[in-house]
Amino acid sequence: MKIVKLLKVFFVTVICIAVIGCVTEVSGKRGALNTEKGRQEAVQAYIDLALGYIREGQTEEAKQPLVDALKIEPNSADVNAMIAYVFQLEQNYKDADIYFKKALSSDPSSSRILNNYGVFLFSQNRLDESKKYFLKALDDPFYSERSMVFENIGLVELQQNNLVKAEENFRQALLLNRSRVVSTLGLAQVYGQKKNYPAALNYYNNYVNMMGDAQSPQGLLLGIRLSNAMNDKTSAAKYAMQLEQLYPKSVEYREYKAGSK
Repeated sequence: MKIVKLLKVFFVTVICIAVIGCVTEVSGKRGALNTEKGRQEAVQAYIDLALGYIREGQTEEAKQPLVDALKIEPNSADVNAMIAYVFQLEQNYKDADIYFKKALSSDPSSSRILNNYGVFLFSQNRLDESKKYFLKALDDPFYSERSMVFENIGLVELQQNNLVKAEENFRQALLLNRSRVVSTLGLAQVYGQKKNYPAALNYYNNYVNMMGDAQSPQGLLLGIRLSNAMNDKTSAAKYAMQLEQLYPKSVEYREYKAGSK
């Protein structure tokens, strides 16, 4: 199973700044920009507007509010990080990298931006670099998404076949947040590779309970393999049918078909 794919499907980044809602218009008197509070409110309004466009898949429209925000606060870490995310969505990876670095130059200790840059580097298969930024993100013991960072480190270790370290980080993620789906499936993957099939199946079943009928193709392929290892032909056939019906064009289905010949 390709772990990069696992991340793309399951891992939800928090690159976008969390906001309660989006505004549809940026307004106000020009004089308000003469105060720090007024500038912060204007920048946040532009960020909210851009986020609304991003949620609608309109990345081109999202850029102008962010450019306008930079005119007010050229060194805003939040604005530069969101611009990086827009470029990442557009698969303009060169500029995404540039703007992530700009964001971190303004706020080098931001665990959120450090984590998001690590996710970007992971997506580019720059694994050692990504782990470095994930580890930096853990420097803040009060960061509210530490479980996600441990999970990301676990994915890097799993991709590098460091099963012991992968297990340690997935377990730490679940210790902090028992609902982490990726870590649950990751431990099933780890134990499957160790051929500890009962433990692998235990975590896989936990994953299935979390996901219900919304399993990913990666999860279904792992389910097939674990079921076959446990000589559970009924479950293997069920997962194979779901994989074929739900994801007939997926890489995982092609892997399954190639392996079943």
